[in-house]
Amino acid sequence: MKVITLVLFAVLINVRLASSQNGNMANLNQLGQKNQAVATQEGTLNMVNISQQGDGNNHLTLQSGSDNEINISAEGNKNRGGHVQVGQMNMLNVEQSNDGHKAVTIQGGERNQIELIQKDRYNNGANEAMIIQGGSDNKVRVNQRLRNSRVFITQIGDGNKGDVYQYGAGDYVNNEAYLTQYGNENEADIDQLREDQTVVVSQNGNANEVKSTQKGGVDNQSMVLQFGNANAAKVSQEGDRNRSNVIQIGNKNNALVEQIR
Repeated sequence: MKVITLVLFAVLINVRLASSQNGNMANLNQLGQKNQAVATQEGTLNMVNISQQGDGNNHLTLQSGSDNEINISAEGNKNRGGHVQVGQMNMLNVEQSNDGHKAVTIQGGERNQIELIQKDRYNNGANEAMIIQGGSDNKVRVNQRLRNSRVFITQIGDGNKGDVYQYGAGDYVNNEAYLTQYGNENEADIDQLREDQTVVVSQNGNANEVKSTQKGGVDNQSMVLQFGNANAAKVSQEGDRNRSNVIQIGNKNNALVEQIR
């Protein structure tokens, strides 16, 4: 994540606002101290809206193509993000509340969508997210509540969907989800509650599906690997220190894991 962020800084540094005369629009609003917002646009009919309230917030955006849209709202201190859109009709919505959240998003292709929410009601956020989408009609939704949660998502192909919900409890939440999907029309739905939960999902093929739920305990770990087409895996873990590994190779396989207490 740090490497990609440095690359974005290298591309955009010393640029404050660059828009061509092709119907692009950039709206930057900042309230506080030492905030930085950068919008670079190349192409036609691209839109950027950045609103930052607090101190030391920093968001950099780069758009190349047409009809792309970025909406960023950051309230708090030292929230950061770097965002790149290349292609057509890509959509990004980022909402950060409280302090210390980090987000890197890259979209290349057409009609891809990202919705990212990072919040912590106790003013000690530090959630991290990195999302990369290549192809068309991919969708990612990430909702990170409380603190110290991480998610890394890569989708390359068409029509893939990734949904991650991380809600914790305790002083140090530390939920982690890693998702990689190659191919078309794969779906992954991950729910993590409490703390120290880890999910790793990798799917390569078409029309594969994963549903993973971890709740009611701490330190659960789940890994799902699916290679082929139309495979399905469902994992449900409740309690403490459960472990599960699912590997499916081929077509139309089904796996069910339930661990309770």
